[in-house]
Amino acid sequence: MGLNLRSVMAAACVVAALSASGCKEVQDIREELGWAKQPDAPPPAPVVSLDDRWVPAETGVADLNQTQWVQRWWQWAGLFDHSAPYLDRDGSRCALHQDGPVWFLAGTDGRFDAVRSCSIPADKHVFFPLINWIVASDDSEVNDTEAPPTSCTQKQASAARLADHVFTGLVLLDGRPIGELKRMRVAGTTCFAVSADTPAAATDGYWLMLKPLPPGQHTLAVAAGYREGPRQSMQNFQYTLEVQGAADADGAAVDETAVAEGEGGGSLDDAADIAE
Repeated sequence: MGLNLRSVMAAACVVAALSASGCKEVQDIREELGWAKQPDAPPPAPVVSLDDRWVPAETGVADLNQTQWVQRWWQWAGLFDHSAPYLDRDGSRCALHQDGPVWFLAGTDGRFDAVRSCSIPADKHVFFPLINWIVASDDSEVNDTEAPPTSCTQKQASAARLADHVFTGLVLLDGRPIGELKRMRVAGTTCFAVSADTPAAATDGYWLMLKPLPPGQHTLAVAAGYREGPRQSMQNFQYTLEVQGAADADGAAVDETAVAEGEGGGSLDDAADIAE
């Protein structure tokens, strides 16, 4: 009888020790029986939306509406003397002629798929076309379209007809879709000067403006398609973007004169002066 009593006392001591030490099995039983308060469930992980990264076409940036940024994008493209940025295959021309709060990226001419890398300073908006057209006053149009009409209204109508036949468009930022295609279309409200050689052009197409991205590496993939009868064009291009931190940007100023050697001079302000 004494032995049995000692065994019971020993078992009780073991249970007490387990309870005091917080043994998981004992704790689970105590919680199920309501003897111990169950810990609060951890808060759910925040849902990260990309909506706050996208600036819809109807919203301006830095006191300019997106129609004006489209014009500036074309004026930027017109600064490249030897090879337009949309013919770049690897991103080596990405940093040329960049200026101001918005960093321009290029699409393609629809004849190849581009895989590019680009380093972007901190705190820059990013602006690029999904698919776009320009109808100019001579035969220097970017895309294969019929001979340009003579009046600005006719040029606008021609550019609009092309954009009307875009049947698909998708942008992926870090593997996730961003933007709404129907809210990405930006049509020029008037004709504008691309360069001294192209004094009057109309444009229409689909564009995406991104707010400044967090420092680090990001992947941007774009696909879009146009089809009008037998005529069609596809855009497929991808960027690996390395967004600098603020400290990196302060120490990474580039002498654009040296970088752009052989590309000709000029700036967006020069092109804007022509447009005025």
